[in-house]
Amino acid sequence: RESIHAHAQVFEAMDDSYLRERASDIRDLGRRILTHLQSGSPDKQDYPAETILVGDEVSAVQLAEVPKDRLVGIVAASGSSSSHVAILARAMGVPAVMGVTDLPVNRINDRELVIDGYRGRVYVSPAASVKVEYERLADEERALTAEAETVRGLPPESTDGVAFPLFLNTGLVHETGNHNSEEFAGIGLYRTELPFMVRDRFPAESVQVLNYRRVLEAFAPRPVTLRTLDIGGDKPLPYFPVVEQNPFLGWRGVRISLDHPEIFLTQVRAMLRAAVDLDNLRIMLPMITGVAEVDELKLLLTRACDELEEEGYAVRMPPIGVMVEVPSAVFMIEELARRVDFISVGTNDLTQYLLAVDRNNTRVAGLYDDLHPTVLRALEQVVRGARLFNRPVGICGELAGNPMATALLMGLGVESLSMSAGSLMKVKWVVRS
Repeated sequence: RESIHAHAQVFEAMDDSYLRERASDIRDLGRRILTHLQSGSPDKQDYPAETILVGDEVSAVQLAEVPKDRLVGIVAASGSSSSHVAILARAMGVPAVMGVTDLPVNRINDRELVIDGYRGRVYVSPAASVKVEYERLADEERALTAEAETVRGLPPESTDGVAFPLFLNTGLVHETGNHNSEEFAGIGLYRTELPFMVRDRFPAESVQVLNYRRVLEAFAPRPVTLRTLDIGGDKPLPYFPVVEQNPFLGWRGVRISLDHPEIFLTQVRAMLRAAVDLDNLRIMLPMITGVAEVDELKLLLTRACDELEEEGYAVRMPPIGVMVEVPSAVFMIEELARRVDFISVGTNDLTQYLLAVDRNNTRVAGLYDDLHPTVLRALEQVVRGARLFNRPVGICGELAGNPMATALLMGLGVESLSMSAGSLMKVKWVVRS
């Protein structure tokens, strides 16, 4: 109990929303361990047919305890649309509304709710007219989902025959083997920091080689884009703490890689070794703010490649790309495009920085809009600048998985989209329409 309490205190001391959510998970786990210690055979919870989890906090452990065929919704007073539980809920196809203010948790047990996960609305004991309208919307959504499934196995191309490849966003090896993986043109974003986050120390080069090799082999000969370590902000490592007042404007992404080149060199060496004889590796550099960073990182990549050749490995330099997620990169796009092989736009951070909105803050979440005219103008400028050097531009943020944005992104000249597996069929359906 003391150990769990100490861990929770350490997590809470680091002032950002991601760690506060992890502290919640630790506290919940501690309560459950104590319950089992104090009671030899705790009562098993009986969940009704249509269960909605409601609470000040809803943890991933509580979410996992409800049978999948009985869970129909989640409502929580804390958290945000990008919290751990919200992400899990989306993957399960369950509507979730997080950050509900003045939530009367104790007064809505056994009450009927309508949950609108798109607009973040909750109706308690809804009127008949509200129920009728939401039943109509739910029927429409089921019909659209069924229609989208009809394009399974068909190529993602427009009605005039123009191919528009769709890629997978992932960060876990087991996700590369799901039933949708064959539908993707490759991996457009592999978040390499996730395997780092579940360990108690930096993984050795040999460990990283095995991890990257499994991902590259699973999709060969289709391209796999491995993003170099992007820690900091809302992705801290427990064994490499970065405590800052404003972590999103602080030490993160390639800024850490440049200050600790030994971490970067170990990782890219592992990537290059993993790609031997496969030749489907692409390396992407995150959080780029200017050309000096790209030049220095490319020198380190060349050094890693030369070292491995001297050690007898048959490595080759893969295509190198950058993520555009900082406003300065938008204005420097021509200089960046001259130096790299491809461009990928991370619309989540780009929107956050352009609009000065913390997307994890429930008070200003309504201002976060990745279809804001400013964001669209930035995308247009990126495409126009990259086209001068014939560099392909893709989108790998949440906007890529939004079917409502697909036609707009195609019209802007974006050449590919990278998204989570659950978004594929609806986006492909729009492309083929």
